[in-house]
Amino acid sequence: MTFFNRIRPKQPLKELKWFDIGIVTAILFGQFIIRSTQLFLASFQPVAQTAVATSSSNTASEGAAYSSNMTLQLILLALALLYLLLRRFDFKQLPIRFKWSTLIWVPLLFAAMGLFGDVTSTVSGEYNYLSPSLWPFIDPMQILHKFMALSPMAIAYALLNGFYEEFFFLGVMTSVNQKYKWWALAYSILIRISFHTYQGLLWAVVIGVIYGLFYYVLYKKVIKNLLPFFLMHALADMFGSSILYLLINWGS
Repeated sequence: MTFFNRIRPKQPLKELKWFDIGIVTAILFGQFIIRSTQLFLASFQPVAQTAVATSSSNTASEGAAYSSNMTLQLILLALALLYLLLRRFDFKQLPIRFKWSTLIWVPLLFAAMGLFGDVTSTVSGEYNYLSPSLWPFIDPMQILHKFMALSPMAIAYALLNGFYEEFFFLGVMTSVNQKYKWWALAYSILIRISFHTYQGLLWAVVIGVIYGLFYYVLYKKVIKNLLPFFLMHALADMFGSSILYLLINWGS
């Protein structure tokens, strides 16, 4: 049996092995985990060293935050997909389809995630989004105004990143033997945390644990369709993890 025959099964591969998960993780998130960790550690450096820290964090944040490197992510995504094709991964088992319910689930998911983000910001002292003084400035039309203010590249990048991350976390990481599903879930939470540490440990844990579990449970038990999660994640990349920031007219 040749090496190629060993790594490419005769039948479509429905359950990925541990080395498949490791390889795809390294391709998609390896360098972003490193860069996010660099930025996180740099945040603990004394003020006197901020010149060096700032220099390194500018490079780190570009990768860790997926701020401007769309080309890089397209290349990494292509490599990961090529590997899965080589392994004859059964992409057809992933439920990615448009349903009219998608138009309801996407704003509901974003609103729930955003409201929890607002609570987190308020409780942590970062910003009091729940202050009654802000309520008179809530204007639903701000959603349209803020969307129209986005560049086409920003929208395209958000859509790419929404697919990029949730394809891995809800697609790849749920395509394992059922007896390992809890290990896979724990691993996926750890990876979510690890490349969001540039946002601070609090937000890394919120994104990895709270949001990660929230998405997982709703996907597996309720929605059973990946498309709403791709689009919801894209909205979060466009507008951030705050529903009130999106709704408030800050120019008033």
